[in-house]
Amino acid sequence: MNWLAIVVTALFSASLTCAALAWWLQYRARPRIMEQLDEEFRLRLKEASDVLAVRVEEAVRRGVREGFTSLASKEVIQGTTRNIARTGAGFVEDSLGRILGRRPTRDDEPE
Repeated sequence: MNWLAIVVTALFSASLTCAALAWWLQYRARPRIMEQLDEEFRLRLKEASDVLAVRVEEAVRRGVREGFTSLASKEVIQGTTRNIARTGAGFVEDSLGRILGRRPTRDDEPE
């Protein structure tokens, strides 16, 4: 037998086997694997979103609880309200004074 014919036949057989294997992997095995991976990914994503939702819900509850427990006392709120009202009244007084042509006092003048 001719050695060249044996080598050519072996190469042809190997390339045909590789082509058949590549076709099977591309059109049969790969779609199944991708489907399984997609299913697994969706399952893991759902589990992660459930865990994340629970954590966010707990954090919001804790934040609301801390917000209510750290509310300022009635006296502090009243004092703050008075200070805001005084500051607003001062702005209104200064604005009216300038509109009416009153000169600002020495300590009101900008430096």
